[in-house]
Amino acid sequence: MVINLTPGQRERQVAGLAAALDLARFSFRDFLPFVRIKETGVGTSPLQVWPHIAKVVDVLESEQLIAVPKSRQIGMTTVLAAYALWHAMFVPNALVLAISKGEREAHDFLGKSKDIYSLLPGPLQLPRGLPDNQERMTFSNGGRIMALPSTEDAGRGLTPTLVIMDEADYHEYLEAAYNSVKPGLGDNRGQLILTSTISAYKIGSLFQDICCNAPDNGFVAYYFGWRSRPNRDDTWYTAERATYRDKALFQKEHSETWEEAFAPASAIAAFDGTVLARMRTHTRDPIEQPTLGNGVRANIYQAFQPGQRYTAGTDTSHGTGRDYAVTLIINVVTGYVVADIYSNVLNPSELAIASVELLNMYDSPIWAIEDNDWGAITITRAQDLHYKRLYWRDETHIGWHTYESAGMSSGSRYLLWGDLIDTVNSQFFTIPNAEGLAQFLTVIRNPAPGKHGRIEAQQGAHDDYPMALGIAWQIRQKAHLAAGERGRPFEWAAPRRPSNGRYAW
Repeated sequence: MVINLTPGQRERQVAGLAAALDLARFSFRDFLPFVRIKETGVGTSPLQVWPHIAKVVDVLESEQLIAVPKSRQIGMTTVLAAYALWHAMFVPNALVLAISKGEREAHDFLGKSKDIYSLLPGPLQLPRGLPDNQERMTFSNGGRIMALPSTEDAGRGLTPTLVIMDEADYHEYLEAAYNSVKPGLGDNRGQLILTSTISAYKIGSLFQDICCNAPDNGFVAYYFGWRSRPNRDDTWYTAERATYRDKALFQKEHSETWEEAFAPASAIAAFDGTVLARMRTHTRDPIEQPTLGNGVRANIYQAFQPGQRYTAGTDTSHGTGRDYAVTLIINVVTGYVVADIYSNVLNPSELAIASVELLNMYDSPIWAIEDNDWGAITITRAQDLHYKRLYWRDETHIGWHTYESAGMSSGSRYLLWGDLIDTVNSQFFTIPNAEGLAQFLTVIRNPAPGKHGRIEAQQGAHDDYPMALGIAWQIRQKAHLAAGERGRPFEWAAPRRPSNGRYAW
């Protein structure tokens, strides 16, 4: 169909295009509608600005230090190649360093920028300059893109306005290259972008450390999983997975969640990843989220049932937004975590107040609070509130204490984690809290020198929920038969100190 435009309509159309071209020079967001890409077997097509790409554009326009852990093949390299091109052409005195894991990858990245340039409308094609080769793209205004393999001296002595490190977790010399370019960036407030899938065979790498410690380190970190692409679903995932011989590698390269992306390789993972994946299908929203007397919100996953046996475990946090404060209640007969409090902003005293109220809804089960670090404050506050079934580890000490020695008859870190790992891997537990369950993915047998296989969370990750469950599970023999009605007021009675491991009230 041919549409005949009047002279006035043609004039407005030309004026509109001219205005759009002007905007494209000043804004990457307005540049993107003019970007076309070459696709193997397809030809050329407009760049698809999927929702996650739109988010990336927002971040590129507002942040200086950016880390993007991601799944493979979600368009990140392409949009960054377009950004490098726009930056080099339209930011005054621009110097873009595109640092890739090897020479071939560096050439491929610059090749994408050159392909995008070749398909731009003529008015946006800033004249090229020299040198112009596989390693460099230069423009008449002096703007440059330099494509470099990751080496110990990559970028040293230069003052870039933009540095892009693509597939950063696979760079052999990432830390050295990072240290080479960082001083130059600081001189002119340059922008640094690190993006990568997470290597299945690294732990605590610089890239992983930067991601997991954002924003305290000045970076912002955003994760995008395989579902980010709108045309991917479970059918695609199943078919793609079948083509991989190494299923663990596939899971790392096509992760769905942040926790899955940063989960350790199976060789050092404490828990069976296949079991955790099955357990994830049983996560669910709470059936109720009561706001407790001090304003803390609890999660109820299964209502109180008389005749059941419950225990509770607590791992206390500092309440400063770093680690998590966790109190959870488990039905030791069924293995179901029936309720929890899970927060990274609760101080030890607030946690005690909220926990006492939640536990009283379940007929005051035996409750073990880890006394390490800030847990002593939680214990003292629980005593002040006259909670009537606190756990005593011996006749003079209240609270759970985790001993590092493997020779301890009870309370040993090795026994706690060993028992928890065996029980989780036997698929006995049901953990409805998806965020709590995710912490199990990042628990490892740390192979670092001096750690001797110590079971703990990966650097930058958390093990507060697993620890709380492990404590609750260790005291399962102390669980009493629950009676009464949920929510009834409790009557406090001073406990007699335990003798021979038995409790009387």
